[in-house]
Amino acid sequence: MTNPALYSVLALAVACSGTFQSGGGAGAGGQPGASGHAGAGAEAGASAGQGGASAGAAGQGGGAAGHGGAGAAGVSGGGAGGASCGPNCGFKCCGAECINTGNDINNCGACGTVCPGPNPYCNNGKCDKPPCQGAPCAVGMNCCEAECCKAGELCCEINAGVSRIGCTPATATGTCPLGCAQCVCTAPNTPIATPSGERAISELKVGDLVYSVHHGKLVTVPIILINRVPVTGLHHMVEVRLSTGRVLSISPSHPTADGRTFADLVKGDALDGVALDSVRRVPYTEAYTYDILPDSDSGAYFAGGVLIGTTLATPLLTNQSVNPLHAWTSRTATAP
Repeated sequence: MTNPALYSVLALAVACSGTFQSGGGAGAGGQPGASGHAGAGAEAGASAGQGGASAGAAGQGGGAAGHGGAGAAGVSGGGAGGASCGPNCGFKCCGAECINTGNDINNCGACGTVCPGPNPYCNNGKCDKPPCQGAPCAVGMNCCEAECCKAGELCCEINAGVSRIGCTPATATGTCPLGCAQCVCTAPNTPIATPSGERAISELKVGDLVYSVHHGKLVTVPIILINRVPVTGLHHMVEVRLSTGRVLSISPSHPTADGRTFADLVKGDALDGVALDSVRRVPYTEAYTYDILPDSDSGAYFAGGVLIGTTLATPLLTNQSVNPLHAWTSRTATAP
């Protein structure tokens, strides 16, 4: 049974310029629904007063599953009810607007939380001072990393296929650009736990088996979605050194398995029960970042021996399977 929410994830991949692989014959040959149907995701959007074309399986037609392309992928919803954030974009609806509360100086961390001061900055949902590497700035300009923001510009962290902190023109609403919530992934050499041993995430394909957690139990499940995003500009990663000696390099907004992001982590914290010896931001020099979606209700997977989240799952997962023949295989070992 196909999962309509999966189609909205695929539509978002186009907006983020990522390359997706999906399993289960997800109707790649279908036509977009042009007859005004809102798609399977619209019911949830309408019930929340959002209206418009929430992402979903809006079209009918070709493809193995008999369903067509995705709907408008959340941010292009609209209609009388206002904007629709969509089920997978990772943003929040504040009134009729789709808001990135991680970087919005007018809605930092929550709707209506305004960051004060002449040089406001929203640091992953918390009002803070803009990061500065000591760049000498002229009068009327403000330091932002190694840049100087001029009048009309803000210091922002933006994810849009790449992740960067820098000066950018304020939007029409006077805040930072929304960015792309799903364009945050891992380095290509990130070791992922599989039944045949650890494998680099860049080598994995749809259908490969990985360890995940389903209904609170350790399981072996297939990968049903892979995202590879090209890095076309300045990008920084969070380098986390575990007490086990393993090192992970992951984008700041990538989720942990317990509801935080890697930007939240500091030295002395624990990740999946493993202490962190050091946490720092480092420049990223690889051509792509990667993420996977295991076929489990958590969507989580093991990287470097610790459980982390995925950017490709809906906020509240049910059975993500696009193939009813996929079976859960539990494993009795305590860890992969």
